[in-house]
Order: sequence, then C-alpha cells, then structure tokens
Amino acid sequence: MIRRMLATAVERESTMKRWLTTMCAALLLAGAAAPARAIGPIFDWDPAYFWQAGGTPSNLPAGGILKSVGIISAFGSPLDFLNATLPGVEYTFYVDGLTSLGTTTVGPPTTEIYTTYYTGGTIAMYADATPDAVFTPFPPNADVPSTFLNDPPAILTGVFTSLVVTTNNFTAFQVGSIEGSIQWTGGSLIGYLGGPGGVPCPGLLTGGATWNTSPGIGIPGYLFRHDGKIDLQCPVPTQKSTWGRLKSLYR
Repeated sequence: MIRRMLATAVERESTMKRWLTTMCAALLLAGAAAPARAIGPIFDWDPAYFWQAGGTPSNLPAGGILKSVGIISAFGSPLDFLNATLPGVEYTFYVDGLTSLGTTTVGPPTTEIYTTYYTGGTIAMYADATPDAVFTPFPPNADVPSTFLNDPPAILTGVFTSLVVTTNNFTAFQVGSIEGSIQWTGGSLIGYLGGPGGVPCPGLLTGGATWNTSPGIGIPGYLFRHDGKIDLQCPVPTQKSTWGRLKSLYR
C-alpha cells in the first residue's frame, strides 16, 4: 500500500513538473517585452534656463506656466552626425506650456524640499544658420524666446507626458533637479529616433538644476539654470529562450 502511494505521488510530481516545464517553455519561447532602456543621450546642454511668471524656486503656484530656452552643446547617437560646435550653426530648444500643479513642501524649516509636478507642455528643437541666441534677463523680452526659434520647421518636436521640479533650501549651491518624459511628435529628424512599429522611442529629459544667483550662474528673471540632457528610452528587444536553457533550470 505504501509503495503504491509513493509511486502515485512520484507520478503526480513528475506530471506536474512536465506541465510546469511545458508552460514555462511556452512563455519563454513566446518572449516578453523587457523594460525600456536608455540609449542616449541624443543631445545635452549647459546651460538652459527656466522661468515661470509669479514663481519662486520654493513656490511655483498652480496654474503657472513654466518655460525654458537652451543651447545644445553636444549630440549622441542616433543624432551624432550633427555637430554642435560647428561654426555658423546653432542648435537651440524651447519648452513652453508646462502647467504647474502647485508646489508641495516637505520637512522642517531648515531642511525643506520643494516638489512641483507639471502637466502638458511642448518642446521644439531648431537648427539656426544665423547664431544669435542670448539669455537676456527678465524674459519674455525681445530676445527670449525669439532668438532660440527659427523660421524653418523644427528638427524635433514633442509633448511632455510628465515633468517634475525638485529643489530645496539647504544645499550649499541651491541644487535640485528637473526631469520629464517626452513623446516625440514631429520634426525633420524624427525618423532617426527608432522605435517599434514606426513609433519614435520616448525621450527622458533629466539633469541638475540650481537657483543660485551668483554672477556667472544665475541670470535675473530666470528661476533655474539647468545642466541636462535627453535620452531615448527604447524598448529592449524581445528575448527568446531554448529547451536546453529551460531544462537547466530543473537540474
């Protein structure tokens, strides 16, 4: 009786293992999408400057519109055929329409952290054969954002799907971060941004920000100087497995 019970148990266990092996193999052979990975930066900058009418580094009121202008300093794959240091050509970008959801403050008065989320917003990047971009104080004005724009169509355009500004009152140089996600929508170079099914890979804007007002860093009328970049967040290709690899999991 005991032998029959043991034999039955062994047979059931063997059947269960075969079933699990078959199911796992089917899933592995079918493949599954892996998390997105950055392949950039496609371009970076230092500096860009952000401003918001009525805002301060510690309080960016709800409904306010955050804007930015910047000058591209370097390109990476797949846009590395562009040369940001080429004389007579200037690459710039303009961010507009980011709507504040209000600033949240966390921490005691001496160590406060300020976090502001934004919705909406657009970004456009330009190539200008007549370099004239200048961060004139107190935007908007005759130079900002006009000298960062260009009459021919933008080489890249996109919309923000998220953006967050994080600052504080306790770091020595008043540093924080500005980070956001971008869905590319157009521009003459959008075809270089890859992606499955002809949909461009999303962009990740990231970098450090400072609201330090020391000469050579801050400019009157701007809230933040930003040293940043944009990476492409392309999906990792589906990975396949083999029976041999699967069997090794059970040895």
